[in-house]
Amino acid sequence: MKKYILGLSVLFAVVVMAFAACSKSSSGSNPEPAPPATPPAASVSVEIKNFAFSASSVSIKKGGTVTWTNADSTPHTVTDNAGSFDSNSMATSATYSRKFETAGTYTYHCNFHSSMTGTVVVSN
Repeated sequence: MKKYILGLSVLFAVVVMAFAACSKSSSGSNPEPAPPATPPAASVSVEIKNFAFSASSVSIKKGGTVTWTNADSTPHTVTDNAGSFDSNSMATSATYSRKFETAGTYTYHCNFHSSMTGTVVVSN
């Protein structure tokens, strides 16, 4: 009878260990879900500083506004590559705002400094 109980105990232990091993998931089999994408904002601010637009790419909702502020010591412009908007020369501390009514991607630059470029992505 002792052999029977001992054998049953060993069998039970093996079954429990096998079940526990099978129920563990490897880290690669259940990837973490991606964090939700940040929805486009209704309004965004872009700082012009150190001869760059910061942030150089922004996303807004259709009907949203982007406001650029010149925090540099020299004048800059915010000029759409396709010609749909232009801030003209912005002195230090000047701001320029543009409301975007049509979805799409707008690329822009500074007329005085060709290396300065940026993008506004407008979604529905």
